Amino acid sequence: MDPQAAAENLKDRTTWQRLVFVVLFALIINVVNTILLVFVVVQFLFKAVTGKLFENAQPFAQSLATYVYDIFLFLTFKSDVLPWPFSPWPQGSPVETSESEQPTFAFGSDEPAAPQRSRRRGPRPSGEQPTGSAAP
Repeated sequence: MDPQAAAENLKDRTTWQRLVFVVLFALIINVVNTILLVFVVVQFLFKAVTGKLFENAQPFAQSLATYVYDIFLFLTFKSDVLPWPFSPWPQGSPVETSESEQPTFAFGSDEPAAPQRSRRRGPRPSGEQPTGSAAP
């Protein structure tokens, strides 16, 4: 790589904007880890006391797992889609999309962001099908 190209890359505003978001989401993932720990303890205590899982918490657990997945995709530069709070809260399981289908956030430009990627909502752990969609 020639030094002039490297200097141009270092001056690119979008690179530095991305750094700000990477730091922000690295902090958010630590908060999410705390929430996950509380969830695991509550779920364990519920199971220990009642002998069954707290089924009403399962959709939240799935969306939290999808949110963590979305954050890791962004942090590892696999995706340019900014996770929540810059996108809607994820619902259901994550879906892999091809590079051409992957929407991107236009850092530092006046172009509108591409539409949010769709999420597949599969059967819930209880076996119940989500309303409004067919089984995958």
